[in-house]
Amino acid sequence: MKHISPADEVWYGVGFGLNGEVVVFDGKTGAVTSSAEGGGGTPRDVTVDPDGARLWVLEENEDASGGEIRVCALDAGAVGPCQHAAWVDGGAALFAADEGLWVFEQATYGPRWKVLREGTIAKGVYAPRPASVWREGDRVEVFSYGVSDDRLTRLSATMTEGGLVVTTGLDLGEPALAPPTARFVPLSAESGLLWDVVEGDVAMRKVDAEGAEAAVMLGVGPGIERIEAAEVLSGAALVLSTNTLWVVEPGEENGGPSASAVALGGKVRRAGTFFSRDLVTAGDRALVATDQGVRAIVVEKDGGSVFLDDRFDGSSLRGPLLVVRAAN
Repeated sequence: MKHISPADEVWYGVGFGLNGEVVVFDGKTGAVTSSAEGGGGTPRDVTVDPDGARLWVLEENEDASGGEIRVCALDAGAVGPCQHAAWVDGGAALFAADEGLWVFEQATYGPRWKVLREGTIAKGVYAPRPASVWREGDRVEVFSYGVSDDRLTRLSATMTEGGLVVTTGLDLGEPALAPPTARFVPLSAESGLLWDVVEGDVAMRKVDAEGAEAAVMLGVGPGIERIEAAEVLSGAALVLSTNTLWVVEPGEENGGPSASAVALGGKVRRAGTFFSRDLVTAGDRALVATDQGVRAIVVEKDGGSVFLDDRFDGSSLRGPLLVVRAAN
């Protein structure tokens, strides 16, 4: 879970080192300030409790048939040793919330959602894997491709005394690509931006309570193969592909969107099963994880400049990533 901070607040990043160790780093410079030994698997996800006191790490085993969830203490930006918390079957992704750690699994028995609470896992619910996930009040909101990857769908889930309850919301139509690569960015409880790839170009659709509007093309193609992640920062939308970040000004009612491209100088991990953790935002900047290191991109407000921060040294850092605001 990320905490978006004003530019004048202190915040730090969490990611991984070249040998799989968990690292905490200065969000403005990239300098590592704390680290904890990895568990030997491949880092696949990371999330932090809403109060910032515990960090959860998912490491995948060598053949990607399962993995281990580990938990580490966080104190004033310093990470403590990580301990075993649970095993998972198949692929998985994590989302920390007040009611516990949400665990999304994709295994041979199909997709399931579970909640880990104080060492026990609540009975799982059969539900499609998330391609985007966020929090609204007491609900976890999910944008999914559907169980069969054939429908773009919004779902809501709550943890009750009787267990997980998942309800299906808006049907947003068919994915433009197979396998699908669409991502959703919430703007409010009733609206958001749906991003997809259509005929090698990036397409934006505005979504409200009634559904999705017609697609507007960015004009950044041809040749775009995937969208890995999307976020909002300083009034602009950030759209991440396999090696480029686009900073998109959605445009006024009578004008179309405009996009500034930032070449990342490395490849972004393919997030084909779940949502990506390789794009995070804080203050006036975005951090993007590539196979050549983490890049910092400054995005000035109200259509200002967009540029790589050359002072940020993330060459020894790798994703997945999150950012946390430092305690006052």
